[in-house]
Amino acid sequence: MLHIIGGLFFIALGIWGLYDEYYYVSDVVKGGLPILMMIGGIIATLAGCVPVKLKEESDHES
Repeated sequence: MLHIIGGLFFIALGIWGLYDEYYYVSDVVKGGLPILMMIGGIIATLAGCVPVKLKEESDHES
């Protein structure tokens, strides 16, 4: 029960922060978005380079 109350409190605090300090939040989002896009691109590239292990091969090895 304490986790639910704490979670609701932090959700309300976050909504209030978005409303009250909108310009600071938008600056952080604008500055952080390119970094997140680069990290996502790196992860997607690495996921494309790793070969997919077939289920048949993994069952045969076990």
